[in-house]
Amino acid sequence: MYKKIVLTLTLLPMLAFAGSMQTGNPVRERSSKEAMSEGVYKKFQKLQEMIADGKYQEAKAGLTALTAKRLNGFEKARVEQFLGWAESSLENYDAAGRHLQKAIDSDALPNQAQFNMMLQLAQMYAGGGKYQKAIKALEAFYKVTDKIKDTTFYFEASLYAQMEKYRKSLKALNKAIELEDKPHENWHYLRFNLHMQLSDFQKASKEIEYLIELNPAKKDYWEKLNQVYFTLKKDQKALAALVLADLNGMLVKEKDRLQLYKMYAYLGIPYKAGKVLEKGLKSGVIKPSYKRWDDLGSIWYSAAEMDKALLAFDQASKLSKDGKIDLRRAFIYYDKQNWEKAISALKAGIEKGGVKEKKIGNAYLLLGMAYNELGKTNSAIAALKKAMNYKSSRGNAQQMVEYLQSEIKRKATIKEQEKMFAEQPQEEES
Repeated sequence: MYKKIVLTLTLLPMLAFAGSMQTGNPVRERSSKEAMSEGVYKKFQKLQEMIADGKYQEAKAGLTALTAKRLNGFEKARVEQFLGWAESSLENYDAAGRHLQKAIDSDALPNQAQFNMMLQLAQMYAGGGKYQKAIKALEAFYKVTDKIKDTTFYFEASLYAQMEKYRKSLKALNKAIELEDKPHENWHYLRFNLHMQLSDFQKASKEIEYLIELNPAKKDYWEKLNQVYFTLKKDQKALAALVLADLNGMLVKEKDRLQLYKMYAYLGIPYKAGKVLEKGLKSGVIKPSYKRWDDLGSIWYSAAEMDKALLAFDQASKLSKDGKIDLRRAFIYYDKQNWEKAISALKAGIEKGGVKEKKIGNAYLLLGMAYNELGKTNSAIAALKKAMNYKSSRGNAQQMVEYLQSEIKRKATIKEQEKMFAEQPQEEES
């Protein structure tokens, strides 16, 4: 599954110009037409100032004292509302929820205040991590409000996302996006993540393409586009996403360069893969190591760039703990008929060890052949005799030893014959 969605839930701003939809609910009528008396109003002003100044405990005490007074329905509702705000500011969310719910249940506040408070209750539950209660509070709000803003649908979507109910989250988010008067980047990013969670990679690709249109300078979007295309097996498009990000100077870190190199290599474009890895190593962006030099040598070998492969393998050899890389070098040098370097690499590989017996035997065999090419027959035979100790190379080594020994004898015979001929007296001409 895709990485779990993590959102920070905060109180949503009441945007005056945000998109909204009319619900068609019956117009709400207050349970009471009462207003606040002058004496209670003056006390409320002081308590409001306390809350504004951050004096929540004092405000709470004053509000609690008011509950002992004889208040009308509207005043009681306002006291409960303000107590809810004070408790929420003190992070006493359970108490805050109870007070706000009492205010809502009284049904005594004007429509705008009532509806806003219902939303605030949902937001407060969300802030305390009680997402199911927040959803229930939203559902109650939907049943009575005259309109629902796009931000509210986004809030609902974020709640369901936190609860890992991704289909319900997507349903609410689609409503929010349908109503938005301008694109909200974070909303579309959430929709991308939801499509990923639901394994709808085709829709995810369209969403991330749109996000790149909104913000083409954001590296994360190009990386996500690469991942989605790769998942959809659109390999060329996946590579193109990385290449475009690279052309825009976004792939500057080691992991970025390695990702681009691996993508080229995976798609069978070894030369470009080699260029990326080589440049990264030379610039220091990619940290030099045995593995990286070995990778570079291997990719150059795949690209038939043998000189470049040897340079990389030579660097890898300096960092190697066994003889594997040296034996690889030796075979390339042998193919290039560079006998001296082939011999040097073979000796290094044999000395370091750490390779299978079969390869050691073959190394001695190749060493004998390289010595022979240089005309060093005795050294060749010595190496071949060591190769005869290994089952994998015994047969070939024995044949070569016999051949070289026969050649030594043949040359010795010829030399002896030439010597004898030279020593015979020549007949004088008559």
